[in-house]
Amino acid sequence: MPPSISTLRYINYPQPKEIEPPAEEAGEAGQINPNGHNPVISGITLPILAAIIERLGFVQNILWNNADFYAFRKLKVLEQYPNPCHIPCVIPTESDDASAAADELAIANPPVDTAFYSSADFVKLYLARKATPSQVIRKLLEIIAQPSHQAAITQVLPEVVLAAAEASSKRYATGRPLGPLDGVPIVVKDEVYMHDYETTFGSAKIFDNGQGDTAWCVWKLEEAGAIVVAKTAMHECGSDTTNCNPVRGKTPRNPYNSNFYTGGSSGGSAYCVSAGLVPIAVGCDGGGSIRIPSNYCGIYGLKPSHGRVSSRPTPAVTPANGVTGPMAATLEDLKIAYRVMAAPDPGNTLSSMFPTLRDPSAPLTLVQKKAIGVYWPWFDDCSPAVHQLVLGAVRGLEKRGYEVVNIPKIPYLSMVRRAHSLSIITDMAAFLNGDYSNLSPHNRVLFTIAGLTPAIDIVAVNKIRDMMMSHFAALWEKHPGMILVNPVTPEVGAEIQASHLTYGVSDADSSIKSMKYVSVGNFIGTPGITSIVGYDEATKMPVSLMGMAEWGKEEDLLGWATEVARASGLVRKKPDNWVDVLSV
Repeated sequence: MPPSISTLRYINYPQPKEIEPPAEEAGEAGQINPNGHNPVISGITLPILAAIIERLGFVQNILWNNADFYAFRKLKVLEQYPNPCHIPCVIPTESDDASAAADELAIANPPVDTAFYSSADFVKLYLARKATPSQVIRKLLEIIAQPSHQAAITQVLPEVVLAAAEASSKRYATGRPLGPLDGVPIVVKDEVYMHDYETTFGSAKIFDNGQGDTAWCVWKLEEAGAIVVAKTAMHECGSDTTNCNPVRGKTPRNPYNSNFYTGGSSGGSAYCVSAGLVPIAVGCDGGGSIRIPSNYCGIYGLKPSHGRVSSRPTPAVTPANGVTGPMAATLEDLKIAYRVMAAPDPGNTLSSMFPTLRDPSAPLTLVQKKAIGVYWPWFDDCSPAVHQLVLGAVRGLEKRGYEVVNIPKIPYLSMVRRAHSLSIITDMAAFLNGDYSNLSPHNRVLFTIAGLTPAIDIVAVNKIRDMMMSHFAALWEKHPGMILVNPVTPEVGAEIQASHLTYGVSDADSSIKSMKYVSVGNFIGTPGITSIVGYDEATKMPVSLMGMAEWGKEEDLLGWATEVARASGLVRKKPDNWVDVLSV
């Protein structure tokens, strides 16, 4: 059989094949959100139990089995998928512009968004000589030093920051700014390596002392004139979705409701954008860690295709699931940051194979064939507050000419969620090389249990990955250009419990549930975007619709997000603690 058109446009494209579950697995294949049965442990009980579990191998085995990880090897359907996929990297062979004929693209104009500052507002101020980058950055350094923002910040190097601001000021003074990011402040998640800055991954350990190179994607932003003003707080080792961090005492509260978490693990970056400190942030996403905090904090977040953005020399904490990407207050800035960050890196095997991107200033575009795919049993399985807002956005897209494709089935979704969980925690355990000392009690237990995983189960997990990639490839072969839509999370947020802030919490069922919609994209390597659709009346928390596109289709997602903003009738709201950093 000759290769399909899709496979000719990609390197490593999965063989399109819809899953056909064996009759005896019909029940398992149809599960979407099974009930969990893992205990919730917090307070002083957590470190006591952690110390016991670390010493008792039979208890560790009980907990590993309790998570149903042994079920993967028993799946009969995997006999149809003999070749495991360890890294879900699918690389387009053509640029975004070349992959669609010129008459298939239309300019996408996002609605005017005046609630938050964009990079253009900073540049406009500088060009009008109303302020210099040095003046703005000095004020910003005073602001982020305030106690109210310190939980989101892990490290600031004023001398380094001010030197970059002075260089930018000189460029503006001589009429030679570098472009749309020159003099624009940004923040970077603690996970990403930067010269001069320590990298702790939100832990008490130091993984990099700042003597090496800055990550490629951050260096590209700095090369474009962006000024990194701080590194930001994250969930320890990126191992959960709340950004609760008792180890470093860095648990930022949600700008829209201080009783809720920011989401994680890029919660510090999300906080800084939402609170108005910066218009753009760098985050990482192994299990929704860009999309979940972007959703909870009312900003935009883009998870790129696996391998698209290089963060070399930062080590891959979760090489089978994790990516680095942009978070921004506006869609225009999300586009600019993505195109700058995703420049192919000649020193990175995967990134270097991706085609060159459009100019950062080029407009967003829409593919004229508008289609969104919905698997309704999955989509509908969320809280009424979330459902009302995301369904309203889908109906709004219909009114704007989108065809809603009813996806008849996506088998083994519950199994995929558990497979992704095992994949990511074994990735992290391997990254730590068995040294879990100085970690929080929860993570010491988590990684100790992950380290028990036999090779047979790792192979089974990666066969499930191959199966799901083939199934989604078949969906896109049948419906080219379709964007699959879901809520970002099933709940409007995660409430902060006082008992979590001192010792942390072990709540595997809530963690897996929070990743219900996002984990598939990490598992199969596809790009995803969050687009705000409204605010929950009871909590004031933002709610977003998530789009997932075929591999390499980030530009389609960016254009689609502008349509979501219009379809939802969204009027952006500033959080109560929003800061006006441009009132110099």
